[in-house]
Amino acid sequence: MVKVVVKWTKEKYDVDVDPSESVLEFKSKLYSLSHVPTDRQKIMGFKGGILKDDASWKDLDLVEGKVLMMVGSAEELPQPKQKITFVEDLPQQQADALIHNMPSGLYNLGNTCYLNATLQCMKACPELMSIIKKYKPTGTQYSALVKASQGIFNELSKTTGEPVGSSTFLNLFRALFPQFGEIKEGAYMQQDADEAWSQLLSAYANEFPINANDKSTNPTQAVEKSFIGKLFGIGVTDTYQCKENPSEESTSRSETLLKLPCNIGTETSYLFEGIKRGLEEDITKKSPSLNKEAVYTKKTTLNHLPPYLMVQFVRFNWKQGVKKPNDQGGVTGVKTKIIRQVQFPFTLDIFDFCSQDLKDNLSIGRKRLDDEFNASLERKRKTFDGQEQGGKQKKETKEEEIFDITADEDASKNSTGKFELKAVLTHQGRFADSGHYVAWVKKDDNKWLKFDDTTVYEVNDEEIKKLQGGGEWHMAYMCLYKAIKAPEEDKSSSTPMDTSTTTTTTTNQ
Repeated sequence: MVKVVVKWTKEKYDVDVDPSESVLEFKSKLYSLSHVPTDRQKIMGFKGGILKDDASWKDLDLVEGKVLMMVGSAEELPQPKQKITFVEDLPQQQADALIHNMPSGLYNLGNTCYLNATLQCMKACPELMSIIKKYKPTGTQYSALVKASQGIFNELSKTTGEPVGSSTFLNLFRALFPQFGEIKEGAYMQQDADEAWSQLLSAYANEFPINANDKSTNPTQAVEKSFIGKLFGIGVTDTYQCKENPSEESTSRSETLLKLPCNIGTETSYLFEGIKRGLEEDITKKSPSLNKEAVYTKKTTLNHLPPYLMVQFVRFNWKQGVKKPNDQGGVTGVKTKIIRQVQFPFTLDIFDFCSQDLKDNLSIGRKRLDDEFNASLERKRKTFDGQEQGGKQKKETKEEEIFDITADEDASKNSTGKFELKAVLTHQGRFADSGHYVAWVKKDDNKWLKFDDTTVYEVNDEEIKKLQGGGEWHMAYMCLYKAIKAPEEDKSSSTPMDTSTTTTTTTNQ
């Protein structure tokens, strides 16, 4: 990296230049800092006059500390032109959203519902929002994108009901990840929300290292050393056993995942079954004992649980020789959808998938959680008895748990292996590159918000239960769960002589 100084109007920016990157990538960094579009930037200070987009760094006098001058006007965020509509002319659901001060939706800028739904699900993580809100551009490859997403989330947090849209964010996203910029018949194609989620987390991981001086260019290491890894990272150990030669010594490796797959087979009816199916499978790889390709059983166990657990339903697979209806092109294959109904719980318990060491640690928190649940039942019983005798019933309130991922300690401390459903991202349609994506985010007990691009309205638990698949309706594609923490141990309520405990039985489903 070569650090240069870029002066623009009254501002001065320190920017890292990677000689292996293109000039356009350098300009995108400047855009993230100044909001001057790359096509308006005139950069002077190198030999040969104004810096050209196709210039090669090796042909320029690029040296540490070089001072450059940029000329160009910053863009203003264009607001979509929209006809003025009175509240009484709106559909009932939209009118209710406006009257009840609902959160804002996102404009669909041409088959961008996959991205809108992804952003709304991310907004369901207050810890992630806190990190993005504090972000200061670093002048790296992903700075412009993260800065643009910061602006979107800031607008979404204002709960005005006014839709939010940013062509700047979208253009940067497509520039960094060209696969999302595919065009067919003059229009942008629909894309995969799971891929959008993964690419955004990868970009955030590069910009949110736990230690500023501990960045990594390796994508896997970047995740593990970032706050993204702390929030979403699932520690797993994969063990491989050769089926063709059982006497061959098994091997294992550890890695960090950002989601668990739910593999859907002909007999998969529940999320738990799909996860189990994804954690044990047969693969083919080179056998050192047989000196040929052989079949291995791969078993995965979880050894670390994150504050947020993303589960992806593997609903799309590639079918060769299949065309979509009305497709006049020469398509020889398509990503078709498995529409089988798969029920998912509001509370997910993954204790059975954990390593024995992790189970031992989780058992402590699970015991405290069960004790607290039993104590809560007893309080409700006493309250009910008091109400029967003329007293007033007081409803217990529960504040949302916020994980301190900036602390040095493990963010998953006091884990129980149980998770609460916080958001569902659904897909409606038969093919991955068509159809429609929607986000459903939990607001309160029996209250959810449905984010359908610009339309936002409230639904209840029964509507969420309908997202299990099996028909043409919206069906769950990604489920975001939040860890249920065990209550802190109340050391003040016991003495060294007090050894009595309440015993409960935990059932793992």
